[in-house]
Parts: sequence; C-alpha cells; structure tokens
Amino acid sequence: MSQFQLVEADVVADPTVQAVYNEIMAELGFGIVPNLFKSMAQNPAFLYANWRKFQGIVLRGLLPRTLKEMIGVAISQANNSEYALRVHLHGLSALGMSEEVLRLLISDFDACPLPVREKAVIAFGRQAGIDPQTLKQEDYQRLEQLGLSSAEIFEIVATANLFTAVNQYTDAIKLEIDAL
Repeated sequence: MSQFQLVEADVVADPTVQAVYNEIMAELGFGIVPNLFKSMAQNPAFLYANWRKFQGIVLRGLLPRTLKEMIGVAISQANNSEYALRVHLHGLSALGMSEEVLRLLISDFDACPLPVREKAVIAFGRQAGIDPQTLKQEDYQRLEQLGLSSAEIFEIVATANLFTAVNQYTDAIKLEIDAL
C-alpha cells in the first residue's frame, strides 16, 4: 500500500491539480490518471513540475515515445522497480508493441527483434540511468555512428534521468500498481 494518499480525479479541489489531470487524460493515452501522478497531487507544485518534466521528455522530442518507454523498461528492470516496470510495459502495449517484443525486452534483450540502432539507444539509456560513471566517449561515438544527433543523445540522457527518478520515487513511497 502506498505511503501517501492517492488523490482521485473525482475529489480534486485544487485548480492546478485539475488542470494537470485534464492534460494527463488528454495527452497520455491511457484513459486514466496513473497512480504516479495521483500520488503527487497532495502537493500541486510538485505534481505540476513532474508532469511538465514527463511531458517535455517522454511526450515531446526527437525520439519516439516507444523508444523512451523501452529505456524506462530497461532501467526499471535493472532497479527492480516493479511499479515502473509494469507501467512502462503497459504503456508499450497500449502504444501497439507486440507481446513477443515485450516479453523478449525483459527476458532476453539480445534476442529481442529490434533494429541495432534501437538496441544501442536502449542499452546506452540503461547505462546512463544505472551506471552513468562508466559511460565512455566511445559509447557516445557509437550512437553518433548509428546516426543519432547530439540532441537525440541528450534526450536519451534526459530520459534516463527521468526514469531513474521515477523508480526512486515510486519505490520509496511503495506506490501500488495501477488497476490497468
């Protein structure tokens, strides 16, 4: 059970929370406000800031959302973050990712039928999220050789930063899995 109360959409009184919930419902594509955001609603400024960060990194940018969600899967799996792992897998499923790819993404990454470029992005993002001190110039150069721009590589690092923070937050508050 979550350490903090989840603020359901039907009891929101704060106009900032209501506005963020409306945006989440319109933009996220799940048809719900995830528990992640409901748990933040007791502090409207925290909810607002985290939604803007999520929106700016995951829902906008140069890289496809599916690739960012796969980075989230890799980081969440490495961190044993059950809430985040399940939400990312659900998100990928909702975005049309096949069950086979999802299964292999978490059980046998090397056998996962993804293009070399996508696998390199996911591996780099995982490393940036769980062991950033080991990143070397060669790791960046490999992404450049695969055709990624500096802005796209920055976006991978920003994605890793976001999902590492989400893992830490959801694990610290023992966030319960959404009824998906």
